[in-house]
This record gives sequence, C-alpha cells and structure tokens, in this order.
Amino acid sequence: MKFMSTKHAVQTCVLSTRWKDLWKGLTNLALNSSDFTSLPHFSKFVSWVLSDRDSSISLHNLDLRRKGCIEPALLDRVMTYAVSHNVQQLTIEVNLNCELGFKLHPCIFSCQTLTYLKLSIWAVPLMTELPNSLHLPALQTLHLEHVTFTASDNGCAEPFSSCHMLNTLVLDRCNLHRDANFLCISNSMLSSLTIGSTIQEAAYKVVLSTPNLNSLTVMRDPIHQVSACSLPFLEQVNIDVEAHFHTNFERTHLALISWLQVFADYVKTMILSSSTLKILNVLSTPDSMISQLPCLVRLKSLKVKMKSSSNISNDEVSRIVDYLLQKSPVAKVDIIDC
Repeated sequence: MKFMSTKHAVQTCVLSTRWKDLWKGLTNLALNSSDFTSLPHFSKFVSWVLSDRDSSISLHNLDLRRKGCIEPALLDRVMTYAVSHNVQQLTIEVNLNCELGFKLHPCIFSCQTLTYLKLSIWAVPLMTELPNSLHLPALQTLHLEHVTFTASDNGCAEPFSSCHMLNTLVLDRCNLHRDANFLCISNSMLSSLTIGSTIQEAAYKVVLSTPNLNSLTVMRDPIHQVSACSLPFLEQVNIDVEAHFHTNFERTHLALISWLQVFADYVKTMILSSSTLKILNVLSTPDSMISQLPCLVRLKSLKVKMKSSSNISNDEVSRIVDYLLQKSPVAKVDIIDC
C-alpha cells in the first residue's frame, strides 16, 4: 500500500469493512492532482486526508504535485502538517498564485527531521523567496527550482552553510533578490552539485566554498560567472548547456569558460554534450580565441555525448577535444551517440 498513490490506497480500503481505517496509518502520502477529474476535488481530498489521518503516526514521505495553481492556505497547511508529523522526505511541485509579499511557512526551513527536500514552486507574479539561511540539521539532499535567494547586508546570499549534513544540492531556474550580487554555496559536506539556468536577466556570481565537492553538473543556459576554493576531491564534471544564438550568446560563452577554468586543475572525468562543444567552437573559431579554453591537466576520461540537434561536425568536435587534451595525452575519449 505504501507504493500506491494516496487516492488509490483509500479506494482499496473500502473493499472491506476491516480495512476501512487502514489508510489512516500510512506513513507515505502521494498526493497528485492528475489522479482527479478536477482541481477542486483534489483540494478537497487533500484537506480530508490531513484531517482524518491518524495524527499520532509520524510521516516518512509526503509528495504533493498539482497542475494549476494551488491555494496558498492549502500549501501552508500541507507544509505545517508535514513538519508537525516529523516528515523525513518532502516533495512539493506546484504552481502558486499569490499576493505580493507571500512567503512560504517558515517552519519548513527549520524542520529538524527532514533528510530530503524538493521545492519546485512556480509563483505568479513573483518567485518564492527563501529566508537568508536554511536551518535543516538533518538534511542530506536539497532540490530547489523557481526560488529567489535573499542576501544579508553584505549583498551575499549564503543559504546553505547551516545545513551541516547536506550532501547533494540541485539549483535550477533560481534567482537572487535585487539587493544581492553573489550566491555563496558554502558547505564543507557537499559532494554533489547541479547548477542550472536562471530566469532573471542580470547575471550574478556564484562563489563555491565546497572543499569536499566530488561531482559537478552544469546544465541548460548558465550565465553565472564563478569562483571557487580548492576542489581537491573533484572527480567528475558533466556539462550540458545550450545557448540561444540570437540572444546572450557571448554571455553564455564567457560563463562556460569561467566554469571550465574553475575545475580545470582538478577534474578526472568530464562529460560534455555536443551542444556544449558547439558553443566553445563558435566563439573560438579564430585561433587567438581558442586560448581561452583551459587545459585539463588531470583528466583521465572525456566523454562526448553527440546530440542530433547540435549540428556540429566531427572535425569541429575533434578540434575542441584536441585542445582540451593537449596536457592530458593519455586521457581516454569516448564519443557517444544519444
């Protein structure tokens, strides 16, 4: 029953009078609007489940997904219920139609039991603001989409330094508040980091203070400049970026060069998409510009994932690969068709 959606679990229980209250002891709640014919029916069902479930039993996992805008009051209720029942894994993927100044209930950012948190909240008209610092002492995995980070008085947003168990961090389509200039990802435990694009026009700088980082993924259309501390444990880097050639292409190119320069002295295994190589090739066609590309001195393996949509020739791929490997002549190269 724990692998069923909550709606189907409730329906199963009505098959026998002996089972009618069995669902109330569920420790995993999967609430998905796609299981319902209308959004009002879904909202009513969620409220009923929270009211009738056995409140003496802790939650292991709560997964809320809704197409269409959820009511802010219902979202707050789900979050406060989860935290008050010692939830360990929480996934929220919703759209939110909110008034100016709306903020998520603060209890979610100081939950003592959370080990996994995914927040993907597309808020209209503004993105959801997070507090300056997240106080989640047990959190190991954090996935954030469509959120805005706020800064302290020094103009730097540093939200993750109090998450002392954080191992995996995913940031996609995240913005900085207008008074912030830097996003500092500071965490001595972090080993896996994924950075995606941003929605805002103005680029901001990412500062990495992650000495135990082992794996880094850069995806979509990054425009961030980056700087970092020493990354002695960095093993694998995966870059799969694309740029719109009619807008901001040079800015994406410069950001990509910035990321490459940060890990060039450390990475041992690198995975590049053909769309990434196309960006490097287009603005490095003059021989004088190819020198911007750093040499990967410790590289042992380079994998190139060829996309049919990238429209880059084998000669162009070879040109960029040869330059990247000129100080790593023994590195193994694999070309993979996707």
